[in-house]
Amino acid sequence: MKVFSKFSHLLAIGIVAAATFSIAPDADARRQRLRLTTLAPKDSSFDKSLRKMGQEWKKETSGQVDLIIFAGGVQGGETAMIDRMRVNQTQAALISGVGLAEIDPGVAGLQQIPMMFRTYEELEYVMNKLGPKLEERLRAKGFVVLSWVDSGWVKIFSKEELATPEDMKKGKLYTWAGDNKQTDLLKNMGFRPVPIDATEVTSSLQTGLVDIVPLPPFFALATQTYRPAPNMLDIRYTPIVGAIVVSEQSWKRIAPEHQASMIEAARKYGREMTLAGREENEEAIRVMKDKWGLQIREADDMVNEAWQSTSQEAYSLIRDNTVPADIFDEVIRLLEEYRAAN
Repeated sequence: MKVFSKFSHLLAIGIVAAATFSIAPDADARRQRLRLTTLAPKDSSFDKSLRKMGQEWKKETSGQVDLIIFAGGVQGGETAMIDRMRVNQTQAALISGVGLAEIDPGVAGLQQIPMMFRTYEELEYVMNKLGPKLEERLRAKGFVVLSWVDSGWVKIFSKEELATPEDMKKGKLYTWAGDNKQTDLLKNMGFRPVPIDATEVTSSLQTGLVDIVPLPPFFALATQTYRPAPNMLDIRYTPIVGAIVVSEQSWKRIAPEHQASMIEAARKYGREMTLAGREENEEAIRVMKDKWGLQIREADDMVNEAWQSTSQEAYSLIRDNTVPADIFDEVIRLLEEYRAAN
């Protein structure tokens, strides 16, 4: 069931970026040109924030770091971007929790436990407490986290209206290509997962390969997924979580005196992405409904209870499989701590 968090935009479902390092052919061997690509659509809030971050990096480093943005997933999906980073073809990424979990599965605790978080405040509390531990795990795998981000909730888009998990079992469900654990989990729960790449969601709906896709609304609007899938189930299934990360190898090549200012800028614009992304998601829903006739199934008590029950049944399968047991237990503990205090 963790599939629903995979597209953020991701973030989503969600939301992804990668940067290529090269040493400028001048006298300054430390000068960097970083080419950054993202699944976020051009001129989206993510794209705009990344551009402003790049301008600040250039200013604060006296021109030693030059960031070039390529929006819209021109270099493929998250798996491909991670592979490029590992062979030093690219050096950085604004990548969803699903992609980060390919680097270290601990990150799945933020995005891939269905119906775990009820509010943004709960999510932020857990991210702030758990973030340093996850950063250490990612650093051990060769990646430096510059900023965590989130951008709203994944919604479920479908050709035919659905309300409950039982309804969804009747259709062909989009799931993340290459994630065998996810595919097996869904099959064991009675669903019909179809693994495909995130860049092929809309075309797969059009050809009938799938008919149900969990996506961030802003991504559904930008890719016109609402056309072949004109129904949306409005539940808070999973948040869209991500981070700006840089390969440690590339990070070490940046002058130490510039690293602090780059992290500060990344955190500032990461927060800007979070706030703007949440609003952009809500605005995308309004546009798809009012202008393009998107049909929205509201989440009443019956709907929420059905999804909560099915999700809790999956927790024993997710713990120590999709999400490491220590991280899963820590998420539960932190949520209990927050709810007791609030």
